[in-house]
Amino acid sequence: MTERGHIIKNFFERTCVGAAIITSMHCPVNAHPNMTATPPGIPEEYFSGGKQGTVFNTTSRCLEMPAPAVDADPTLTEQFAEGEAIFEADFVVDPSAPFGGLGPIYINNSCRNCHPNYGRGRRVDNFTEQFGNSYTAFVHRSDGKLVNGYLFMLQTKATPPYEPLAKGLDIQWRDFVDEYGNKFPDGTPYNEGTPYEGTLIYPEVDIIDPLLPLPEDYQVSIEGTIGLYGTGLLDAIPDADIIAEYERQQAEPSMIKGKHGPWVTEPFDGQQHLGKFTWHSRRATLQNGPGFNGIWNVPNITRSDRDKLFASQEWIEKQAELGHDISQLTAKQPVELSEEDLENLKVWFTGLAVPAARNLGDPQVKRGKQMFYAAKCIACHKPNWQTGKSDTIPGYANQKIWPYTDLLMHDMGKANCRACHQAEPVKGKTYTVPALSEIEPIDDGLMDDRWALNHGVKAMNHGIEEHFRTPPLWARGLMKTAVDHSDMWHDLRARNFEEAILWHYGEGLSAREAYRNLSKEDREAVIAFLKAI
Repeated sequence: MTERGHIIKNFFERTCVGAAIITSMHCPVNAHPNMTATPPGIPEEYFSGGKQGTVFNTTSRCLEMPAPAVDADPTLTEQFAEGEAIFEADFVVDPSAPFGGLGPIYINNSCRNCHPNYGRGRRVDNFTEQFGNSYTAFVHRSDGKLVNGYLFMLQTKATPPYEPLAKGLDIQWRDFVDEYGNKFPDGTPYNEGTPYEGTLIYPEVDIIDPLLPLPEDYQVSIEGTIGLYGTGLLDAIPDADIIAEYERQQAEPSMIKGKHGPWVTEPFDGQQHLGKFTWHSRRATLQNGPGFNGIWNVPNITRSDRDKLFASQEWIEKQAELGHDISQLTAKQPVELSEEDLENLKVWFTGLAVPAARNLGDPQVKRGKQMFYAAKCIACHKPNWQTGKSDTIPGYANQKIWPYTDLLMHDMGKANCRACHQAEPVKGKTYTVPALSEIEPIDDGLMDDRWALNHGVKAMNHGIEEHFRTPPLWARGLMKTAVDHSDMWHDLRARNFEEAILWHYGEGLSAREAYRNLSKEDREAVIAFLKAI
């Protein structure tokens, strides 16, 4: 262990305390929270991350555990602990201090602040708060292109005497009323029984005190972080298999036509790899993926392959205009994170396990699974994959995993607004709820009918790009336990599973309508299934 070891709680003690119970209809299992042995008699579908990537843990630490494939290797175990120390650290300005080098312009001073308990951050109103706020913000024009000087992550903090690009964001959560008045066909209001019964919300965002000039057509979009656990298993899925899924969807008569990520030539091997990470699949591998880049462009910690600040030339020139010395901003930066540190960090986020599925034998959960498949949710949320090799965690090879994602991007459409969100009635006849037989396939006539019978359309799902990668669903049911919230969707507008389904437009419209047309009992069963996987 290095000197960083004392910064975090004792890793080995933490992984050996507590107990969790995983229950199936026929097979209750009392499991150690980080056991590596296979529980006897349990179906393979419980192993969301495969036999070498799954832990049986339902405590608040369920997303923090190393995979069995890591536990089995003493070297990986030590690297995992070292990488975790970096993730847990609060970075400071002094470059000579442990975890030094913060800034001079940055977004957050710690990785864990955006990923509390290693999960996802929550929906917030105040962009300046650090812990739990996982948003990244994009200042862009109406065509999606970033405004000059603002880069692809808005930096709202700076060390003295420098000034950040903005003092924050004004995030306003607006009410949304869909074409059905936020009710199901049986009259049940959306979110029945909650404090926000009968409502849906979406964000409108503006920049506070921008430092650089903005064009008249500027917009601000926000996106929340994607979960960390299981990332290494997704990385082990062969590119060829993802392309095969893409080609399968293109050949289907359905409206669902996923878009694969770009081919990226990675600097570490000079080879092309398929983009499959981030909301828009911009990153291809974990050797140059979200964690590697996040440690640079969030706290602005430099290293040998990132020896320039994550800062725009326009921002640097503005600092000179304000009378600040910019010699340190333009100089080659010191190495603030070593190659060994980077390797340990990679082992840590690659080695995070996926919690096992729960209660799959429960009758309601089984009914929900049947409805989930019947509504063709699996057209995008592909249930399982087979991994190939992993250069970082060899034990991940040849695992059957259950992430419920196709790793492709889809156009989630434009949400029909009702009288521009005012409480006025829609002009013309009331839109009729279609029968299930009318929903699939979605033809142009049905789409035109929906368009004509609503007052207007507001592009609330679109920011800098129109396509979003299908998020994995594994362990989403444990988010409330792990991080005390259940906010979902790319901008966290969905406060629960039901709202996440109700925001499916575009390619997800048929699944949305199929869910709306279920009985109340079947809708509850679908949610029970989503919480179980």
